[in-house]
Amino acid sequence: MGYRSDVAAAFYAKNVEDMPVIKLWLEENFPIDTFAQSIRWFAKGMVFNEENVKWYDNYPEVMAFEEARDKFIELFCDDKEGAVVGAFEFMRVGEQYDDVEHDVRGDYDGVLDCNRSISISA
Repeated sequence: MGYRSDVAAAFYAKNVEDMPVIKLWLEENFPIDTFAQSIRWFAKGMVFNEENVKWYDNYPEVMAFEEARDKFIELFCDDKEGAVVGAFEFMRVGEQYDDVEHDVRGDYDGVLDCNRSISISA
């Protein structure tokens, strides 16, 4: 069965007028085919989310995601004069209550949020 997580990531431009550059880059560099069912475009970029998945560093799809993420951060989130300003957010929520990973880069807007709730079955 394996350990399962819910995963989400957002790649976006800080300003909506820079979105075409971000979109073109993502279409050419992000493994869209791998995550096609989970991708949604919005005004400034792209988000994807997968629920109940095995998110292991040695899985090919995770390695492809991480390679694209690293390139995106280098190109758009590092402070370079005259560059398109982008943002990246990642969140992984594991099965255990204290297993939450949150990573943000660039001038981010807080597109991703994590909420846990209590369920009572009595």
